[in-house]
Amino acid sequence: MTKVAVLIANGKVSKTDYVKKIIDSNDFFISIDAKLENLKELGVRPNLILGDLDSAEIDGLDNQIEVIELSDQNKTDLEKSLDYCKEHSIKKVLILGSSGLRDDHSMANILLASSYSDNLHIELITSFYRIIFVKENTLINAPNAPVSIISLSTDNKITTRGLKYNLNNEKLKSFSHGISNEVKGENFTVEAESTIVVFIGIY
Repeated sequence: MTKVAVLIANGKVSKTDYVKKIIDSNDFFISIDAKLENLKELGVRPNLILGDLDSAEIDGLDNQIEVIELSDQNKTDLEKSLDYCKEHSIKKVLILGSSGLRDDHSMANILLASSYSDNLHIELITSFYRIIFVKENTLINAPNAPVSIISLSTDNKITTRGLKYNLNNEKLKSFSHGISNEVKGENFTVEAESTIVVFIGIY
């Protein structure tokens, strides 16, 4: 089984060069509830369509594409897709189309991804940012990129190196304290006592 999966949700899909590289360098795609518009815009033929299929457009699709209907209404289709990845030993998940149409969905998807980040290496990609979840010391390549850090815990000590404004085993004073930073050079490192959300600008 593949170790990397690209999940395509029903939100706004980004068309940046970064997304193009993701599409070109991966070969296992999961369509969350099969929004054909997003698949066509990205030029993707999914290996798997997964979800409750309440908004799926699967008529006329290649019959070699696997379709799994999961009808548990207590979980979103993204949550079901992350469960699938865990159960099939997929280690890295890149998620496209998880934001942009509804702010409540966008926030819920970030919080949901954070809750899975101890088991999966998850990256959400929007039109403007890569969003990753970090706890252990991590080196991130992002030349001169804008960076914002948000901690979901107020009692969380964070250390960074390579940013314009670094933290040295410090707590953020508020949810806005860690935003609008930038990388001074090619890369930066970050670690924290508990998981933080790191927004890295893309172009």
